[in-house]
Amino acid sequence: MNGHISSHPSGFGMNPSQMNGYGSSATFSMDRDHSSRTSAKALYEQRKNYARDSVSSVSDISQYRVEHLTTFVLDRKDAMITVDDGIRKLKLLDAKGKVWTQDMILQVDEKAVSLIDLESKNELENFPLNTIQHCQAVMHSCSYDSILALVCKEPTQSKPDLHLFQCDEIKANLISEDVESAISDSKGGKQKRRLDVLRMISKADPGIPPPPKAPAPVPPGTVTQVDVRSRVAAWSALAADQADFEKQRNYYQQEETPEMMAARIDRDVQILNHILDDIEFFITKLQKAAEAFSELSKRKKAKKGKKKGPGGKLDFLNLLKNHSECQC
Repeated sequence: MNGHISSHPSGFGMNPSQMNGYGSSATFSMDRDHSSRTSAKALYEQRKNYARDSVSSVSDISQYRVEHLTTFVLDRKDAMITVDDGIRKLKLLDAKGKVWTQDMILQVDEKAVSLIDLESKNELENFPLNTIQHCQAVMHSCSYDSILALVCKEPTQSKPDLHLFQCDEIKANLISEDVESAISDSKGGKQKRRLDVLRMISKADPGIPPPPKAPAPVPPGTVTQVDVRSRVAAWSALAADQADFEKQRNYYQQEETPEMMAARIDRDVQILNHILDDIEFFITKLQKAAEAFSELSKRKKAKKGKKKGPGGKLDFLNLLKNHSECQC
């Protein structure tokens, strides 16, 4: 019944933090701060993962509007071995008006090159990267001035296919870089090329036309000045064409696989053999003509003193014909 008895139970039964009158609000504040820090960190991690996934998804897939020109089977029997052979055949078809084109989307990702229909968005063709044997850009070779060439061979195919595309919006050399970088990255190299290539393509301005190949027109002048200028311009154009040829040849040699090189050499040997056969046939004809002429000369000597009649040229032709028939 004194002040101490009533104060002991209340004093010992209370939490020390509650004795100052501020205990409950301080604990709530600490919990709220901890919860805020936790949710902020979780939100940051979510945003970081979202950004990483978004960049990955955008960078791994690229799409280009192209025009499919034609597809050839690379077969030695048809004299179709290299990309150059396909371009020659394309020129012949174009001259006859037999090129049937189709607009589509060419899509490149980390696994394959796909062809997608413009309207239905259906996949028309799928080329896994490991089936693409060769990728090449052919620029300014014919009326189709920006051609992408893909040589693909599925495991079930006995001979590869050559697919040719005209690329207007994004030029063929840039798309070729994208495809080659995707193939390179798919082989597991330590240094990834494709992201840098895609950045380069995104910065390229497709609206800037290529520089003109022909020299600029010269102002009028005297006959001597015009003659000198025309000669200089002609030599400059010739040197530029020669430089372009050397560049294309070096590029082709760098991109040429051992199989394609062997096929090209085989084709060149066949062409050389045909030329040698033609030369041998021509020499044989000359020898027969010489023998016939010699025989005719002998007959003329035997008939010396006799009256010459018309038809000496006819006798020579008949003799040449008979001699050729005897040689066969």
